[in-house]
Amino acid sequence: MKTRLILLVLLIVCISCGTNNKPVSDAQKEKIKGEVKEVVNTFIKGCEEVNFDMAMQQWLDSPDFIYMNNGFALNYKGLVDGMGPLFKTLLNQKITIVDEKYAFPDNSTVIYTLKTKWLMNFKDGHSTLEDPTVMSIIYKKIYNAWKAIYIAESSIGKNVPSESSKELNQVELMRQWIGSWKAEFGKDTIAIFDQKAYGNGQEVFIKATLKGKMIGEGKQLWGYDKKSDKIIFASEVKGQNIGITALWFISKTKYVGVQYGDLSNPENASNRTEGEFKSPDSYVETHMVNNKLVGTDTYTRIK
Repeated sequence: MKTRLILLVLLIVCISCGTNNKPVSDAQKEKIKGEVKEVVNTFIKGCEEVNFDMAMQQWLDSPDFIYMNNGFALNYKGLVDGMGPLFKTLLNQKITIVDEKYAFPDNSTVIYTLKTKWLMNFKDGHSTLEDPTVMSIIYKKIYNAWKAIYIAESSIGKNVPSESSKELNQVELMRQWIGSWKAEFGKDTIAIFDQKAYGNGQEVFIKATLKGKMIGEGKQLWGYDKKSDKIIFASEVKGQNIGITALWFISKTKYVGVQYGDLSNPENASNRTEGEFKSPDSYVETHMVNNKLVGTDTYTRIK
C-alpha cells in the first residue's frame, strides 16, 4: 500500500513538473505579463507615494528570499530593516521606466528586467537621482499570487537640485547669519560668532571664553557651491583639526548641515545638524550622532 502511494505521489509530481516545463504559449505570456505588470505597478506606486506596506506587498516573506544591491545581499528581514527607516526619510519618489523585459522559464516563473530613472526626494530637502537603476526580479506564482523571490539591483546615483530647493536662494538665505551671535556651551562657557559678508560667502571669527577668560578661538570661511547648490564652509579652530561642512536651507528658515564627506549620502550621515531661525535675532540648532539627539544650542544676536 505504501509503495503504491509513493508511486502515485511521484507520478503527480512528474506530471506537474512536465506541465510547468511545457513551452509557454504566446497567449499565456500575454496573460502572465498583465498579471506581473499589475504587481510591478503596485510596487512603483508604493515607492512613489512612500507607502512602505504597499511597496513590500510583492516580496515573498520567506527565508529563501534574496535581495542584492550593489554587492550587498539581504534576506527578507534585512530588506525590511533597511528599507523601512529609509522610507521614513523620504518625501516622495519619481520612477521613470526606460525599458522592461520579460522571460518565461515556465508558466509559474517570470524573470522581469527593469531599467529606470529613480528620483528620490528627501524630507531634509536634498534629492538623489539614480540613473540608471537596473533590476532583475524573479517572480514565482505562489498560491495564485505573483511574488518576488529574488532581486538583483544596481544603480549609479548623484545628488541633484531638489524641487523644493529650486525656489530657495541659498546665498540670500545665508545672509541671515551676518552679524554677531552669542551661544552658551555649558556653565559659564560662552562663544561669540562674528560673521561678515565676503563675496558670495562670509568670514566668521570665533571666540570662546570661560568665566570671562579666553579659552579658544578660530575662523571659518563660508562660500556657495553652485554645482551642489550648497553652502560649504571650512572651520579652523586652534588646537583642532580642520573641519569642512556642507549646509543647505530646506525652507526660508530651516536648514541642514553634515560633514562634507557625507554630502553624497546625507540621510546616513554620522553627524548631522538641523537648524531653524526662530526670528531674525535667534536660531536653534539640534545635533545628532548616528541619528540620536546629543544636544541643542541656542544662538542670540548681539548686534
